[in-house]
Amino acid sequence: MEQQQQQHRRRRRAAPAAASTPLLLLLALLATTTPLASAIKLKFGAEECMVYTFNQYEYFYGSYVALPAKGTTAAAKYDLTVVAPSGQRLYEVTGESEATFHLVPVESGSHRFCLKLNTAKSQAAGAGGGGVASHLPGHQQPLREVLWNIQIGYAEGHDKVEETDTQYLWHHVYQIDGQVQELKSTLHYLYWRERRHRQTVESTLRRTVGYAALRLGATVCVGAAQVLLIRRMFTKK
Repeated sequence: MEQQQQQHRRRRRAAPAAASTPLLLLLALLATTTPLASAIKLKFGAEECMVYTFNQYEYFYGSYVALPAKGTTAAAKYDLTVVAPSGQRLYEVTGESEATFHLVPVESGSHRFCLKLNTAKSQAAGAGGGGVASHLPGHQQPLREVLWNIQIGYAEGHDKVEETDTQYLWHHVYQIDGQVQELKSTLHYLYWRERRHRQTVESTLRRTVGYAALRLGATVCVGAAQVLLIRRMFTKK
């Protein structure tokens, strides 16, 4: 009887392990087939700046979504500024809790992305702002969370890019235009080079014909003079 009870207990312990094996295999399969999310969660107070390095005309796109703070239902509003290596502002968003962007940098190097809390619009939306910080020791801003996502390169069918948006194509047009201008310059050079060569050939031909005619005339004159001179010599004798 005791042996039967022990066997029954062993079966009950082995049953969950056997049932969990297919579940683990399914989870492993999903982990290998599902692409990892590229978004990161930022946690900061009033401002957060990030630096990304891009090549010239290297298309990139991204987005940010502000998450509501604890105890609130509204998300804070942020200002996004994208600054080129030269200091020029490429893109700017003012007072939005979420936004998307897609740009083609005309410079290569480190680009600066800054998210700054818009206190006035955040307070108007009921998400709190600078007034919350005054109740904290040292007047520190409370930490807020923002989902940040950025991708490099154009993706077909990307839902953040409108079908009518052709900004990602203009650098290809610029490259083609540069190649056309280079081709025109090469053809212009070849045209004038061939034209100079043609003028040289025609001038050489004229000089050759003139030299040949002059030589032929001189030869005829010398031959005629020799005949006349020989006849005169025989006539005198």
